[in-house]
Amino acid sequence: MSYIVYFAPGACSRVVLTALEQVGITYQAKPVLLANKEQFLPAFQAINPKGKVPCLVTQDGVLTEVIAICQYLHQCFPEAGLLPSSGYIQAQALAFLSWCASTLHPCIYRLRMTGRIHPDASTHGAIQQAAKEELSQQLNVAEQHLNDGRTWLLGDHWSIADSYLLWVWQRALQSGLSETNWPLLHRWATLSQAHLAWQNALAKEST
Repeated sequence: MSYIVYFAPGACSRVVLTALEQVGITYQAKPVLLANKEQFLPAFQAINPKGKVPCLVTQDGVLTEVIAICQYLHQCFPEAGLLPSSGYIQAQALAFLSWCASTLHPCIYRLRMTGRIHPDASTHGAIQQAAKEELSQQLNVAEQHLNDGRTWLLGDHWSIADSYLLWVWQRALQSGLSETNWPLLHRWATLSQAHLAWQNALAKEST
């Protein structure tokens, strides 16, 4: 059976596309156009009633959520290096993934989808400002982490956590934050976005 991933161009599903490209397996990529509300169509709801992407159909069943999918792919294909093999360093990678999903990603959501937070447009400026401040504080944490001479989040080796943070970083810049405030993150992002699996994921989104 071929794997099937449901994704939305530009969404965090890009992290899962990157993971699949890094693993190097055959898979089908099916776009779900969120702006057209395709996530609410009965056909997709039957697969993922959450109405969210990413969603990965495997021989074992359907998986949702970036961290769960990446962990599953790592367990199935440990040689691909999505995560460290075990121990504390793997826990660190999972901590970075969780941080992206539970802290950074919600800031991006509040910045870019403010109308879904509150229908009153007069509140949007305050919501966005608070999100920018929190996101800036959190990016300071990443900047300080890289200040210890690390090439990647985990040191000398890329992991899928780098791709999730890269997605957040790019969305942050698109939302008005300045890369000049975080020179080490800027350097790291330049390296991260040149990673072959990330580039292949971008190409997959555009096909």
